[in-house]
Amino acid sequence: MGSTAKSTAPTFVDIWQTLSAVNVEDFVEEKMNLRYLSWANGWKVLMDHYPQAIMDFGANEMHEDGTVTVHCTIVIDTYARHMWLPVMDHRGRAIVRPDARAISDNKMRCMVKCLALFGLGLYIYAGEDLPSAEKDTPKSTPKPTPAPVVKEAAKPKPVATEEESAPTPENTRVASEEFVGAMGQFIDMMTTEEGLVGYWNDNRGQITTIQNQHADLYKKMVEMFTNRKAAILKGETKDA
Repeated sequence: MGSTAKSTAPTFVDIWQTLSAVNVEDFVEEKMNLRYLSWANGWKVLMDHYPQAIMDFGANEMHEDGTVTVHCTIVIDTYARHMWLPVMDHRGRAIVRPDARAISDNKMRCMVKCLALFGLGLYIYAGEDLPSAEKDTPKSTPKPTPAPVVKEAAKPKPVATEEESAPTPENTRVASEEFVGAMGQFIDMMTTEEGLVGYWNDNRGQITTIQNQHADLYKKMVEMFTNRKAAILKGETKDA
């Protein structure tokens, strides 16, 4: 007689209920009056529950003003979540032309926020998008009236040249190739058409960027998804 083994693959509801129920207070640290979950502790909790999870940092997003946004995607079985984060200093302000250390630190912060989309420590970020005037009571010390700015006396800020502010074609090409390679690994794990489409939609921003910058890599992504979709549908038809 055939086996009636029950599938152990979790649903997104299972993942959410599991990770949102984890009490991370023992791992929460404070710095500059801000509470945060360190990336090492966050990743440890994820591995304790879902060691099959995969993480990928997409290509950095370079802006005209010299600031940078980093991206992170985490996949648990067929469920993917994507998060982005501007590279910021300890005061929460975007850094102009950040160095490698600042980018690396903020990638790990982005990873922890991506974990929160699965439920892990989500409450830590509640209210972070509110204006500071709504979160805190007014301070007793009044703000001094700013002195008028004399534009003629102000020194002009050095304007970054196009070569300094824009990423090199080589860098964007390498980062895009790495993203496409990681995406190929992810979609090979997809077992449903719904999961495949969801993963494409979760990464639409990065996919559009690659479409605009590297047509050949975009064509490769489309072919990978098309082939995987055909394989999934063929498998479903075969099992029917």
